[in-house]
Amino acid sequence: MRSESKKIIIGLTALPGGGKDYVADILIKEYGFYKISPGDIIREKMKKEGLTKITREEQQDIQNRWRKEHGPDYIMQLCYERMVETGKKRFVVPGIRFPRDIRFYRGLKDFEFYNIYIWAPRRIRYSRTTERKRIDMPASFCEFVKHDRREEKIFNLKLTAKMSDFKLTNHINNDKSIVGKVGDMMKKIGCLKI
Repeated sequence: MRSESKKIIIGLTALPGGGKDYVADILIKEYGFYKISPGDIIREKMKKEGLTKITREEQQDIQNRWRKEHGPDYIMQLCYERMVETGKKRFVVPGIRFPRDIRFYRGLKDFEFYNIYIWAPRRIRYSRTTERKRIDMPASFCEFVKHDRREEKIFNLKLTAKMSDFKLTNHINNDKSIVGKVGDMMKKIGCLKI
């Protein structure tokens, strides 16, 4: 059983619309986790640099530039620094992409880390992303598929999935079975509800 004084990070990996934020909300509500989103940190940093209303590809290019300038773990390091600043013990990070993101968190001495790979059918994910109406949303399903393929290649998501501790299928958000599946995962790592 995990000591309650030990700090824990749960990473979440999924393609856009997979349900990362839905699973994060379960962890926040049921288990007292605090969300640190790489996407939010990236958007804050881009806003400071005057980079708004840009495409998903442009965002990826900017992130690649930052990694070249500051090191390959730059985004995860920013997330970790934010965690340390909060003083909290339980964190969920929706947006683990690269295999090296998992290695970064597994290398921390003061945290236990587990990653959940969330899979959802492409049509369902497309429907979810169109409902969000974000600036970087693809204009068509064909474009969405193209973005998926690009992300799978850029981030090496097959390896990230393989390295994950848990796999979760998410056909329907707000499905009570997802809450139960997340609960089963938390029991396996000894993380109690709040």
